[in-house]
Amino acid sequence: MPHLTRRTLLAAGLAGPALSCAPAFAATRGVAHGAFTHGVASGDPLKDAVILWTRFVTADAGPGEIGWEVAEDDSFKSIVRSGKAAVSPRRDFCVKVDARGLKPGRSYAYRFVGAKGPSVTGLTRTAPDAGAASLRFALLSCANLGFGWFHAYRDAAARPDIELCIHVGDYFYEYGRGAYPSAKEAVAGRILMPEVELISGSDYHRRYANYRDDPDLQELHRIKPWIAIWDDHEFANDTWSGGAQNHDPATEGAWQTRRANAVQAYLDWMPVRHDPRQGLAIYRRYDWGGLATLLMLDTRMIGRSRAMSYQELFGDVPDMDETKLAAAVDAFKRKAYIDPKRTMMGFPQEAWLRKELQRSRAAGTPWQVLAQQVVMGDVVTPQAFNRFVPADATERTKTYTLSGTRLAKYGLPYTLDAWGGYPAARARLMADIQAHAANTIVLSGDSHSAWANNLAAAADGPCLAVEVAATAVTSPGMEKWLTAAPAGGREDALTGENPGIAWCDATNKGYAIVTLTRENATADFVALGDVADPAAGVIGNSRMVAEATGAGPRPWLLS
Repeated sequence: MPHLTRRTLLAAGLAGPALSCAPAFAATRGVAHGAFTHGVASGDPLKDAVILWTRFVTADAGPGEIGWEVAEDDSFKSIVRSGKAAVSPRRDFCVKVDARGLKPGRSYAYRFVGAKGPSVTGLTRTAPDAGAASLRFALLSCANLGFGWFHAYRDAAARPDIELCIHVGDYFYEYGRGAYPSAKEAVAGRILMPEVELISGSDYHRRYANYRDDPDLQELHRIKPWIAIWDDHEFANDTWSGGAQNHDPATEGAWQTRRANAVQAYLDWMPVRHDPRQGLAIYRRYDWGGLATLLMLDTRMIGRSRAMSYQELFGDVPDMDETKLAAAVDAFKRKAYIDPKRTMMGFPQEAWLRKELQRSRAAGTPWQVLAQQVVMGDVVTPQAFNRFVPADATERTKTYTLSGTRLAKYGLPYTLDAWGGYPAARARLMADIQAHAANTIVLSGDSHSAWANNLAAAADGPCLAVEVAATAVTSPGMEKWLTAAPAGGREDALTGENPGIAWCDATNKGYAIVTLTRENATADFVALGDVADPAAGVIGNSRMVAEATGAGPRPWLLS
């Protein structure tokens, strides 16, 4: 087939005269008048299918139909699949097509067609059927529009070697304008819409439209297929199965209503495949040519027990008497902390994952990839962090840091919202990995820092899996509040007091590129310049490599 390049697709997708030379769509009769508003996107590639997405607002703001087509060339002379799709205001005019009957391991061009002509041209690909030698994908998370520009999306779109984008959540943030970021922190030109906190279905729809107005995000969706999973901010901060920290039923209505609004908007705007019979379950499996089984997990909403809080558990930790604190921590660690009923995924998802690990290893698949939301590695707050808090820090920052360092002496994690706050659930997962997987790599986001972690069942146990946690696209992390640290100080402190951390970056924003072969996994951590500067580019790359053994990967090594 003709070679599809980013250059030819840019020409075909953005130059009107080039599009007019393409063959007329075969089924234009009856398609609606209107406008394509947010480009195109694709996702959830199978060996014979892919989801195609666009948004088309009809001229009369009512329901209608538009056409779609998939071709082997960007001039659309070799159309392999086509049809019509419904447009409805009930779905915010978002259109999704599950294009079936495609060939494995192939690149395709696609577009949609209205009465006035076609959309921009997109590029996608199907998963290979068997014998895949490698897979390279971008790992992305945590994009807060108000804090800056989406350099990570721009850079990933410009790299032709990236085959796939995996987004592990916090695609947007639900806060109203002036909350996070504050008016003082907000970057000029990065204006949130709607300006209120998201509650209604219309609110969530408008925030997706707001984010997808960004040209770098729109281009990355156009040029690469995505596989995505939600985290908490697609709903509300610190979501769990029964509510969220940032939801007050007394003033914001029933949680179930807000959750339903958020879910529907996500399914409308994201190029994800979802069977309505699955309800809220969005965890799913993808096979990549016998090389990797990708398991998208929901550790945030469907089955998570409510995260505990150190403040609720112990009160004012910085001012507590040491004897009283030691007794309180001991009681906590002997009971509530290790409660086996507490889950991150829910027991049905745990059982599903166990069977999928067994199936993947039995099929001889070298890699089991667990894409989920929060950091799995063991991380305690380093004692050095007390020195990194600036004198003019807020009382909240001082209290949070001192609490973390005091509790670290008792082995408690830096946050109870990540896997460290659910040790029984983590132990069950590590046991399943040890018993049923070949080589496991865990993908994470959420923390706004980058991590390469070695995962073990116990502190002195063998490495059972490796973890790649991408830093944020824009959302601030430790660099925001530990500003008195010297260059590299935060990273040295973290690795020095946490033996499971092979490498970390608690300074820069960016993303990760993961490459899997049958012999090893490589993680490239791409660091980008100041997200408040629209012209910033790549400022660094750190590479980690882990060898596959078939009985668990070897620990990360800096390459």
